[in-house]
Amino acid sequence: MARSNEVFDNFRIKFPEKKKFRFFFLFVILSFTFWIITKLSNIYDSSISFSITLTDVPDYIVPKNIGSLELNADISGSGFQLLLYKFINDEIIISVKDGDFNLDLAHVNLLDQKFSIQQQLFQNTVVKQLNQSILRFEFDRLIRKKVPIFPILDINYKLGYERAEDWRIVPDSVWVAGPSNLIDTLNYFPTQAFKKNKVYKHITEILKLSEIPKLKPEVSEVEITAAVNKFTEKTLETFINIKNLPDSLTIKLFPNSVETTFLVLMDNIEEIGSSDFLFYCDFNDTHGGKANSLKIKLDNKPDGVRNIRWNPKRLDYLIRQ
Repeated sequence: MARSNEVFDNFRIKFPEKKKFRFFFLFVILSFTFWIITKLSNIYDSSISFSITLTDVPDYIVPKNIGSLELNADISGSGFQLLLYKFINDEIIISVKDGDFNLDLAHVNLLDQKFSIQQQLFQNTVVKQLNQSILRFEFDRLIRKKVPIFPILDINYKLGYERAEDWRIVPDSVWVAGPSNLIDTLNYFPTQAFKKNKVYKHITEILKLSEIPKLKPEVSEVEITAAVNKFTEKTLETFINIKNLPDSLTIKLFPNSVETTFLVLMDNIEEIGSSDFLFYCDFNDTHGGKANSLKIKLDNKPDGVRNIRWNPKRLDYLIRQ
């Protein structure tokens, strides 16, 4: 029992000592914190490097290597502000609207924009001096070219439905400005990819043009439209003609007709007949009778039909003198 009392007395003595240490440690931290706040609230002079973002860029140029552009300035501000400029808010927007682009390097007067630069900084921060008066950067001169719009589409139609006409695109072409090395190889301008499933009625969509580095299209979006109607499948028996047959020869085809299957608008199914298709074989493909069979080719088809299939694809033949 005496031993237990001794342990308890020791614990009671040590515990207040721990509390005193913790209180002292907290006091030191608070003191240091207030000291830091006081120091950072003071005004200091410092040289800061800001990254540059260009704005008001004329349509006829494309700046190059702009990621490396910097503005060095001597400024006066609180310690808090200077820390923010160094690690977080380190971007300055520079307008190039009045820049000189007559030389190989663009020249932009920074002294004329000192007030604008000042306005982008925190209140009470003062720009004392810009360490450069002229901003210089490389650029490409742009040329213009008009190219057709190319819609990138992935459209699946509901069973029994198909697009009934060609796509109507407004505008169907666009003026594009860009460096000559890119414009010279540009044959069309693509839209952003558009996907839609189980379509069964008229399509009207606004598509944004793709974003291609260094190329500037005159418009940013186009409208595409197309009618969608119900289609049905139809099968016909169609005779095969022979082309380039010498007058001195006759030829027997086995078989002499093909079974043609195709899709057609439901409303037009009765208007399509066998005579609207023209299938043929070319006698020259026999190579003087050495070929074992001839390929069946489609020479003509009626308007409004699609997904044309025929069987057989090849046929046997017999040449007679």
